[in-house]
Amino acid sequence: MNLILGNNFNYLKPLHLKYTIWLIFLFSQLNLISQNDSLNYEAYYPGFPFQEGIYTSFEDFKLNDPAVKTDFERRGADLYAYNDSLRKMILIDPEKIWGYSQVGNIYISSNDSYWRIINIGRLAQYSAITISVFRTIDSFGFSVEQQTKSMQQLFLDMETGKSYILSAENLMPFIDEQPLLKERFRNMKRIKDRELILVLKAYNELNPIYFPVYD
Repeated sequence: MNLILGNNFNYLKPLHLKYTIWLIFLFSQLNLISQNDSLNYEAYYPGFPFQEGIYTSFEDFKLNDPAVKTDFERRGADLYAYNDSLRKMILIDPEKIWGYSQVGNIYISSNDSYWRIINIGRLAQYSAITISVFRTIDSFGFSVEQQTKSMQQLFLDMETGKSYILSAENLMPFIDEQPLLKERFRNMKRIKDRELILVLKAYNELNPIYFPVYD
């Protein structure tokens, strides 16, 4: 009898541990949801009171809650922040942060620099230098990799945090979600590049973005 109980105990112990871990995860998620529910969200508008600071992640931006709120400043193309332990301003690696907020403007980090988001909405538009990689044949007949840089209009999907080049092809999946816009812009492929920003703005009017506002 004791042997059977011992075997049963050894069999149940891993299950009990997994159950405990699952409960801890569940409670942590419920606590996070509760915290988000208690926040006061407002639809974005020009002049929205973004908290100033440096975002280490996309979630920081969505929550209007920069992870770094010490003194910082832009010097040319570089960003510096005050380090308490060193007692001086240090250079920030743009690859280590998502972006920053300053004087009501949002800047996103991309390709070793920072670019201001021009239109903020469900799809946030900005201009940035993008790098294209391609292979070509050199003068000796060898295949080599080359890069080209060009300024592009891009947009940020505020649900996924992914950025796309602003093109009719990339906008179409979002327009197809909206019957009114789908009918109005059914010939998306014929729309000129400079008109795509108007399409993006029309989409944002139907899909406002909300941010928490803190006292």
